[in-house]
Amino acid sequence: MSARSREGARLLAVSRDMRNLFHFYFKSRRHLCALAIIECVLCVIVVSSAFAQSNQTNSQQPNSVASEIKPLVCSRVIEIVDATPDDIVASLNRRGLLYEERGELDCAIREFDRGIELKPESSALFNNRGLAYQSKGEIDRAIEDFDRALYLDPDKADVVINRGNAYTAMKQFDRALSDYDRALATDSNYAPAYNDRGGMYATMGNLLRAVADFSEAVRHNPDYSEAYVNRGVAYLRLTDINNALADFDRAIRLKPHSAEAFNLRGAALNAAGNWEAAIESYSEAIRLKPDFAEAFFNRAMALCSAGDRGRAIQDFANAIRIKPDYAAALNNRGSLYAAEGKYDLAIRDFDEALRLEPGYANATRNRARAYLQRSESGRVAQNAVPTGVEP
Repeated sequence: MSARSREGARLLAVSRDMRNLFHFYFKSRRHLCALAIIECVLCVIVVSSAFAQSNQTNSQQPNSVASEIKPLVCSRVIEIVDATPDDIVASLNRRGLLYEERGELDCAIREFDRGIELKPESSALFNNRGLAYQSKGEIDRAIEDFDRALYLDPDKADVVINRGNAYTAMKQFDRALSDYDRALATDSNYAPAYNDRGGMYATMGNLLRAVADFSEAVRHNPDYSEAYVNRGVAYLRLTDINNALADFDRAIRLKPHSAEAFNLRGAALNAAGNWEAAIESYSEAIRLKPDFAEAFFNRAMALCSAGDRGRAIQDFANAIRIKPDYAAALNNRGSLYAAEGKYDLAIRDFDEALRLEPGYANATRNRARAYLQRSESGRVAQNAVPTGVEP
C-alpha cells in the first residue's frame, strides 16, 4: 500500500468509533437510510482530507489517491453495517474513559449508561461508571455500581479497592477496612491495596499505621511513586521532615513531571525553614502545572516568610484568579494589603473571604483590625508587620 493509501486508511480509522456509535443510534431498519447518509458524509470528509494532504505532498497525482481510498470506504461501510454489539460497547467504554479523563463526568456517565444498556453483564462498565460517580461526589451511586460490578465478578481486587475508597470518603472506615483486607486476602502482594488502606489510616489520623502500609506498598512495588508521595505526606504530618523530603525526592525521580510531588517537596522545605529552596520547588510545580492554585498559594506563603511581600501578593492573586472561591488566599492577601497600608483593598478581600465562608474567624478579626488601622491617623503603614496570614 502506498503512503497516500496508508494515510487514507489512518484517517478512516480515526472515525471508526464515531461510525460504530452512529450504527448504535440508528440501528432499526427504518433508520438505515439515515445511517447511509451519515456514512457517506463521513466518507466524503475523510476522502477530501486525504486528497488535500496528498495535494500538499504531490500535486501531480490527485486521481490516484481517490481511486486507492474508494475501495477502503466501501469495505468500511460493510464493516459498520455488520458491527457487533461488542464493538459498539467497546467504543462507548473508550469514549466514556476519555470524557472522564477530560473531567466531563456527565458525558462519561452517559456513555457508560449506553454501554450498560447493551451489555448489562459487563463488570468493567459498572466499575468505570462508579469511578465517574465518585469523582462527581455521588458516593452512594458509586457504591451501588461497585456492588453491581462485584456481583458480576466477585474476584476483581481493583473494584473491591475502589469500593473501599468510596467507603473511606464516606468515613465508613469499618467497611473500607473490610474491603482492603478482602483485596489483600485475594493477593497479599497487591501494592495498591496497601497504599489505599494507608490512605484510610491517614484519614483516620492513625499516621503510624498509614506509614506502615505505605512502606508495604513500596516494598512490593519499589517504583510506586504515589505510595512514596503518600508516605511523605504522613511523615510531614508527623514532623519527620527528613524522611518526608527523602520520599518526595524518590517520587520525583520516578515521575519527574509530577507537579504534586514538587509542591509537597516545597512544603517540606518550607517546614524546615529553607524558604529559598521551597520557592524553587513550588516554582517547578507551577511550571509543570500553570493552573496549580495550591502551589501559587504555597509559594506566596514561602515568599512571606522570605520577606518578599510584593511577589507574595501577586502569587495570592494568581491563586484567586485560578480558584475564585479560595477564601484563605483572599484572607492572606488582605493581611498583606493591610500591612502595606492599603486598607480599602484589605477590607475588600476580607469581605469576600467572609462572603465565601461566613464563619471565617481569622478573616473577621483581620477585617476589624483593618477598619481600626484605617481610622487611625498618622499610622506608618509601610512598616507594619503582616498579621493573620495562615497556611
